[in-house]
Amino acid sequence: MPGGPYEPGGPYEPEDDGRPRRGAGRVFGGVLCGGLGLLLLLGGGAVVAQAVSNSHQEIRNKEYARNLWRNEPAETLFPAALGLQDPEKRQGDPNTERGWTRVAISPETSCAKALSGAVAKEAARRGCVAALRATYVDDTGGTAATVAIVVFRDPKVALDLGDLVHDKGDADRPDQAVHALAAPGITWSDAVRAGSGGDKVLDVYAPCAVVASAGPADGRKTGRLPRPWGVRSEDQRIDRKPWSAVAEGLAKSLAWRLADLTSKGGA
Repeated sequence: MPGGPYEPGGPYEPEDDGRPRRGAGRVFGGVLCGGLGLLLLLGGGAVVAQAVSNSHQEIRNKEYARNLWRNEPAETLFPAALGLQDPEKRQGDPNTERGWTRVAISPETSCAKALSGAVAKEAARRGCVAALRATYVDDTGGTAATVAIVVFRDPKVALDLGDLVHDKGDADRPDQAVHALAAPGITWSDAVRAGSGGDKVLDVYAPCAVVASAGPADGRKTGRLPRPWGVRSEDQRIDRKPWSAVAEGLAKSLAWRLADLTSKGGA
């Protein structure tokens, strides 16, 4: 009889306890529901993770970079100290820079008043919008330099402006790029400019370049080398090359800082 004791040789029949037996279809359905629940759980976790990731993303503000000269105060564009950087400094921290000290900032933004020579003509041809100037003195107190941030409407036209800064004049009257901005305590004017340099701002949205002119801070003029050192015009140019290197180094320092500023600001 069903549920009775097992007798050797006979079929085994489990005891009927009155509960309904679970069929194969119900088992399969349970597994399927469990799998779908797991997929939904994983999908929800992925959505949450993506939301958290997006919350930490910085979205560039193109208009901020295009109008950097309007969006930031002059004291930020031209830091109080500029030049060499402490290798242990934090990224974007200007407070550990040294080499140059700012002594004047011009309130003017006119391209014609800030730039001179071939650079002024080329900037005007390319549609110069503004040119901001500041004067710096190096740590020795012997060299002054006026640096200009030259702004255009199109970032592409600004890329090679710094490369156009060359000593294009003759040996006695070199072609300089930036009009000297006078400052208290130094004798700095156009007449004592001795070398110029420039560099581009490496940001695809920033339509600006940096150019600078440097020379003695005490009013001394770089004169013509006497013979036998100044026989050729090239000798005179070689004598002025250190001033050009100084101006280009200052321009590069400021251009790097502006690129760092545009990549972080306005996000």
